[in-house]
Amino acid sequence: MILKARLGVLGGMAAAALMLVATPAHATICTIPAPGELPPSCTEGYVSPSEAHMIIDGLPAGSEIIVDATHNEFFNVVRAPGGNLGGEIEQFTSFVQLHMTGTGALAGYERFIGLNNVAVETHVGPRNPSDPVQSFPTEMVNLFGQLFGDPDFAQFSITARSGNGLPSPGHTTLTELPGGDFNVDSFFDIEYRIDFQGAPGSLLEGLSGSTTATIRMQAGEPVPEPSTFLLMGLGVVGWLGLARRS
Repeated sequence: MILKARLGVLGGMAAAALMLVATPAHATICTIPAPGELPPSCTEGYVSPSEAHMIIDGLPAGSEIIVDATHNEFFNVVRAPGGNLGGEIEQFTSFVQLHMTGTGALAGYERFIGLNNVAVETHVGPRNPSDPVQSFPTEMVNLFGQLFGDPDFAQFSITARSGNGLPSPGHTTLTELPGGDFNVDSFFDIEYRIDFQGAPGSLLEGLSGSTTATIRMQAGEPVPEPSTFLLMGLGVVGWLGLARRS
């Protein structure tokens, strides 16, 4: 799930504000081999196509930290029948990449941070793997990752748990392609919480807090309509005609 998305960290001091805003990242085409096992092993993973994670409180007024985040590289996958939606439970480990840049008083600040071993659990609704089109609900039941000993963060964690007051529903559609692979169109509306404490000697020293917000994380795109393919074909034919005349 997740994801180029933006993640924010949190505020704790009434007089200041820290905001993490990610640059919109557009999901790319994602395909997975039959029988369409989840989570989808797309290169881009889950990203936020249009929204931003934000952190308020903690920074000098007018300052922000912009965070471009991607949630991908799913491994140690364990699948079992059941779950809240009556289909399947997926438990796995993932990697969250964060590109942070500062504004205002933090202008010039830039960091690349990786959260390894992020624990994730998702539940999906019933589906028939042999169907050419499979459309079913999904839910982010648990996501937790943390960072220790970082030069800027004495403590940093990301949490999303539908079972802990942070509902994160979603939906997935798998569509079989002519070659046998499945196109992936999947999203979660994740309600997340980010907790942090600035490290001594860093720009964030003395700052700490927690913020909660909701953001859509998406993997893949819908299969283009047949009319789209027709228009694309007509465009190619027209271009070839112009090329011949020139």
